[in-house]
Amino acid sequence: MANPTTNFGWVMPTSTSLVTNLPADFNTFGQAVDTSMSQLKGGTTGQILSKTSATDMAFTWITNDVGDITAVNTTAPLAGGGTSGALTLSIASATTAVVGAVQLSDSTSTTSSVLAATPTAVKSAYDLADGAIAKTTVTTAGDIIYRNATVPVRLGIGTANQVLRVNSGATAPEWATISTSPTFVGCSLYKNTTAQTLSSGTATAISFNAEEFDTDAFHDNSTNNTRITIPTGKGGKYIIISAIVFASNTTGIRTISIYKNGSSLLDTYQHAPTPSAAARCEVTNILSLNAGDYIETYAAQQSGGNLDVNAEQGGTRFAVIYLGA
Repeated sequence: MANPTTNFGWVMPTSTSLVTNLPADFNTFGQAVDTSMSQLKGGTTGQILSKTSATDMAFTWITNDVGDITAVNTTAPLAGGGTSGALTLSIASATTAVVGAVQLSDSTSTTSSVLAATPTAVKSAYDLADGAIAKTTVTTAGDIIYRNATVPVRLGIGTANQVLRVNSGATAPEWATISTSPTFVGCSLYKNTTAQTLSSGTATAISFNAEEFDTDAFHDNSTNNTRITIPTGKGGKYIIISAIVFASNTTGIRTISIYKNGSSLLDTYQHAPTPSAAARCEVTNILSLNAGDYIETYAAQQSGGNLDVNAEQGGTRFAVIYLGA
């Protein structure tokens, strides 16, 4: 058998040896073909042949990648990519100037400019906004907001020199104008036309049947007219002024006292009469009195007989002036 040059180096039988050496030639030829073609043996459905080297017939069966991608190109914020091999891709972090990946956050108080709010954070922010007082509730500089029975409401600004106070129903604030002049509270009493006779040595409550003024019903000219009674809401400090004019008499002394709720206080004044002259006794003090307390002027004389307390508007009198709580 001749050995002509072939692509795979197989020994080829010649025409002259087909008769005498045919079996041996085909055996040699078949062994060469089997050895060369062994690389093509096997594989499974769907596999393809892949070259393993530059050597002739150096093949192997492989599972082909699906698709026909020949390159992966990227633009910002993606980075990486390539045209062969295993490719690695990455994404840049977002900023206020660059598009990129952001991290989610439930916070409603962060000042970060690179975090993204979750629905939880958005809901929390909504709830805060929903519970806030509307900006349109106030319209004018100086307005204030207060809550009525159900919702926040506006109280418009007051006028110059007004003050803020609680209304009479104690349900809401209001502006009020305060008088620049204080309101006087008190009363001034006197005996009108009839003198009052006092027995010698007996302290007697003096009655007053006329009023110069009485702002808050401190006194009644007929009922319990010896008393000045402190009205409801007027408890506090009072100036007490009392004066008695006794008829002329030169014997003994004269006494004037202030009583509270029927009991004598320590404020008394004694006066020795002068010959042939009426005696005038006075007492003044500041007392702390509660609503419902009453005060009286008591007078006594030691002449040895009866003696009158004169009825004089400018002489025998009884007054209180409210100073405050």
